[in-house]
Amino acid sequence: MPRKRGNPGLKGQLLEKSIEAYIMALETINRLSIKYRVEAFTYLICNAWELLLKAKIIEDTSDRRSIFYSMTEQPRPRSLALRDCLGKVFSNDKDPVRANIERVADLRDAAAHLITSQVPVGVLGLLQACVLNYHKLLGVWFSISLSDRVPVGMMTLVYDFQPEQFTLANLQLRRKLGRESVAYLAGFEAGLRAEHESLGRTTDYSINLTYHLALVEKPRDADIVLMKGATGTATGIVEVPKDSSRTHPYRQKELLDALNKALQGSATVNQYDILCIVRQHDIQKRPEFYYKGKVLGSPGQYSETFLDWLKTHMERDPEFFKKARQSFRDTRLATREKRPTKS
Repeated sequence: MPRKRGNPGLKGQLLEKSIEAYIMALETINRLSIKYRVEAFTYLICNAWELLLKAKIIEDTSDRRSIFYSMTEQPRPRSLALRDCLGKVFSNDKDPVRANIERVADLRDAAAHLITSQVPVGVLGLLQACVLNYHKLLGVWFSISLSDRVPVGMMTLVYDFQPEQFTLANLQLRRKLGRESVAYLAGFEAGLRAEHESLGRTTDYSINLTYHLALVEKPRDADIVLMKGATGTATGIVEVPKDSSRTHPYRQKELLDALNKALQGSATVNQYDILCIVRQHDIQKRPEFYYKGKVLGSPGQYSETFLDWLKTHMERDPEFFKKARQSFRDTRLATREKRPTKS
């Protein structure tokens, strides 16, 4: 009997379904007219990964039973869940690809309970890495290329080029998502940054999505370029001023009052605590958290997103501020020790 072409058997069926789910995920996330696109994408890309991992497990074990729980654990045959598959394929729980998929799965799980139809750019970077990791490992594990079915451009996630609308400091986005979703996404994004740093900022975990603007005669590196018009008239640049009293409504005193009120006596935060957090987490370099006017003497202002971020970290770790104080002291001590002594 002639051998069947393609990938016969359970492993082959898993691969075919996995690829279909992957393509559907890309088609969904890149269609801006779909309002449910982010949630649908997370469901589909997680399904694609689960099927791919099961095919990999069968490939490694040569046993189709290896993707099922034992009958003593389950009353009826049931195949492994995504996170159990990850544990079998990626034994190192610090593997950036595994960590990436786990965070995307967390977002998928949250989508069942919260509105996540739009996510900040930092989360899109996580999703972008997830897409590229799948394509890479599909080739490494099974020597399958999707170049004939998926154009390279389709693997780049599409979103409207209005970066300020994709930060949690944007009031329109906050109103659309609702308080619970904003609080969740603020903590989720903060967790992504921390994990990305701990993994050495590898692109297997997250990819920074940025646009470069250039005002040049011969643009080379810019993604978007402002040049002279066809008639020789210089193109104008229009800046729309933001109302900082709405985007960043808290001065330090108001921030402390709001935070201590939210903590309801479980802890008391003071100005030194805020100083330690601001210094240790480079808060002043994050416009979604901090704003300072250019007029001499203008006070620093903090956003509602920063308040949500602080509350989320306190809920996750009651010693969050204590650790920040200690880290700040250690940093200052190390800086002093590095200073040259006077002879």
